Amino acid sequence: MKSFLKKGLILAMSSMMFLSSCSDDDNNDQNPDPGPQSLTATLAADARFSVLVDALQRTGLDATLDASGTYTVFAPTDAAFTTALGDLGYNSLDELEAALTTAGLRNVLLYHVLGAEVMAADVSTVYASPAATNADGDALSLFINAGSEVLINDAATVRETDINASNGVAHVIDAVILPLSVYGLIQVNPDYSSLEAALGLADGNLDDVLSGDAAQYTLFAPNNAAFDTVVANTPGVNNLGELVAALGTDVLSTVLLYHVVDGTVLAADLSTGSVNTLASDGMGGQLDIFINIGTEVNIIDDNNDTQDAVVTGTDFVGTNGAMHTISSVLLPQ
Repeated sequence: MKSFLKKGLILAMSSMMFLSSCSDDDNNDQNPDPGPQSLTATLAADARFSVLVDALQRTGLDATLDASGTYTVFAPTDAAFTTALGDLGYNSLDELEAALTTAGLRNVLLYHVLGAEVMAADVSTVYASPAATNADGDALSLFINAGSEVLINDAATVRETDINASNGVAHVIDAVILPLSVYGLIQVNPDYSSLEAALGLADGNLDDVLSGDAAQYTLFAPNNAAFDTVVANTPGVNNLGELVAALGTDVLSTVLLYHVVDGTVLAADLSTGSVNTLASDGMGGQLDIFINIGTEVNIIDDNNDTQDAVVTGTDFVGTNGAMHTISSVLLPQ
């Protein structure tokens, strides 16, 4: 009898375990893992991004980032928005939206969105084109500096990466990033520190000119290596400061304006021929450069002692124009 009862108890326990296992399986089938949610849903589920989500809803971008597609969002935290509002002199998102208009706020948010998925492992030092545009409809640029930390426009630091969503990825940043002027695009890139310094030293407040929205400009921007070459080729000069002293700040202004063209000229607009610069010829006219379109784009100045400049990067767009990188400093006669 005892043996029979023992066998019955074992069978009953086995049946309960089997039924329990089936019940668990049934629950798993009824509640499958939904997988990653959209970027909008992912951000909305994180309390750190309540202001960002509010802004997305105000501008209709919540629907964009909820739909199919592939995006990268540099996501400012609530603390980042609080700091930005204070720095701009506003007390709330309502005041910011009223000042910028809803369309303006939308463009600022789009400045944080790339139209492709960029994981942390793929980030490099580069000018990137987010979804925002300037007043002319040209795609704005931002500068990503991938060093020991990843900086965006030398203002925001990436604090957390690779928050996966069904339609892209988000990276957490500690500041709101704002569109830059042509001068701002130079200022945030360490490879243009010599050009930045020269613009600040030259007559005419050229740094302010290239920062303002009074007109549109195109700058052919020599990098640090280009300035180093001029220093090396100038007798008695050992550094940028000595070069400025040798030229004088008035001549330096002419040299720098020799790199600036009126209006926004993108790469697709370049053609072979002479182009007026903003540098004065001293007789009421403007000095010209010559653009030669071949297997590469060359900028030819009026000085026989200098090498032709090669355009090595194009279409870095700011709020007031565009910048193209060139390999040499252009010098008038």
